[in-house]
Amino acid sequence: MKRIFLVLVLTMIFCPLAIPSYAEEEKVDIKDGVIHFPEKDLQTVALSKLTFSFPPDCPKELLNIKGKIFRGELRKTGRDNKTYTNLSYLIPIGYNSDTKEMTVYLVLEKGYGSAYEVKPYQGRLRGIFDLENGSVLRWVQSFSVKVQDYKLYFLEKGNLRINRSDGFSAEYSPVGRLPEESQK
Repeated sequence: MKRIFLVLVLTMIFCPLAIPSYAEEEKVDIKDGVIHFPEKDLQTVALSKLTFSFPPDCPKELLNIKGKIFRGELRKTGRDNKTYTNLSYLIPIGYNSDTKEMTVYLVLEKGYGSAYEVKPYQGRLRGIFDLENGSVLRWVQSFSVKVQDYKLYFLEKGNLRINRSDGFSAEYSPVGRLPEESQK
């Protein structure tokens, strides 16, 4: 009887330590109008840089993700059989009823440049909303080099998926919510 009790007590003590706490690790903090990501190397995002626009006639899938912050890890296996990763966050910021374009704000752990560029990067992606075939999103800024297309899919349980034209892909799940007053 004492052994069973001891095993139960030890299980209750050590079991929580063995289970990783992803919710704590992925928590996005928003204070003083700035989004702070848990990864210390990622730049913050001032909410004043983001203009939100979700008209009432926009697709319900977009209304369902409005105000959420999504986290995912873009992955690709290279020719050398190494797996390359790029942590990223998505923030849906708008829809244009006239052009049927959606816009998301993307925060990348590693930006563009040389193949080994490690400087974080962030900016807007925009493209025609296409629920059936995936929305092809492209950088709003112009670059002197060819930049990948980001094909965005809506998954069950409110998750998103991106397949990038260079072979990277990721599934995104919500990790934070924007304050209501910032979305007006």
